[in-house]
Amino acid sequence: MKKAIVTGANGFVGKATVKALTDNNVEVIALVRNGDKKTDELKQLKNTTVVECSLKEYDKLNEKIAVGEYDCFYHFAWTGSAGEMRSDEELQLLNVKYSCEAVRMAAKLGCRKFIFASSVMEYEIAKLMHEEISPSPSSQYCTAKITANYMCRTLANRLGLIYHAGVISNIYGPGEYSPRLVNTTIRKLLAKEHVSFSPGEQLYDFIYITDAARMFAAIGEKGKNNKTYYIGNVEPRPLKEFLSEIGRIAAPDQVLGFGELPFNGVSLSYKEFDTGSVYNDTGFRIEVPFAEGIKLTAEWIRSEEKNNDGIQL
Repeated sequence: MKKAIVTGANGFVGKATVKALTDNNVEVIALVRNGDKKTDELKQLKNTTVVECSLKEYDKLNEKIAVGEYDCFYHFAWTGSAGEMRSDEELQLLNVKYSCEAVRMAAKLGCRKFIFASSVMEYEIAKLMHEEISPSPSSQYCTAKITANYMCRTLANRLGLIYHAGVISNIYGPGEYSPRLVNTTIRKLLAKEHVSFSPGEQLYDFIYITDAARMFAAIGEKGKNNKTYYIGNVEPRPLKEFLSEIGRIAAPDQVLGFGELPFNGVSLSYKEFDTGSVYNDTGFRIEVPFAEGIKLTAEWIRSEEKNNDGIQL
């Protein structure tokens, strides 16, 4: 692979993927929101050109990027992937529209392959809809993701693009500020707050940010057309095992509140995924085991808190 375009390039996963690509000497055009001031890290990466373009302007992207021969178009950009905006149906519908625009523009710009950032939450919402469970308002996000994936794949095939969906399990590591589970749990434990969980019996998976980014790079290099790739480990584990490991590393003296919260969601068996597909098709191997990743993440959070507040946690 020689050239790639990455949307959402200043996001948690997008930025890491840009770095993984440039570390392999891939020339990257990194798309960021208009007026995004936090692009210094991107601009310092070799072989990287930062281009400002909002999602609603994707239909005019060819006015900002020259038509050429690009190997991959990675689509990470998505507004409202966490928090209350997950429940905004109008916003989520716009994400679907903009994702389709990204596919059209990828073809127009001369890209060979389109890679969509999918999510295990697509599989959760699909399973939930077959059960007598009321979807939460935030299910609008999951529904929009699965809709965008299917529509983008259909459109990409019509336009002659190779298509992959990279199904993200749970990515964690330095640089994350979202309210997702690992980030929130570590921060609370370091602050000596009590943390409450469900019994944690459901299967789960977590992958460190640099490994996830390298997986996306490997898919771009060696992925097979129309194949969905699972971004995670080959073997999932019960959630309680992961959380207990976080506790042992971040706050060994604290008691974790397992069973203090009810579990109201749906559980995946992980038979829904070919968890070994990236490994088998690309030769990819994990570099950062979970325990090491948690140590690195906790160290980064401590450093961040010290720099922001002048207080060592």
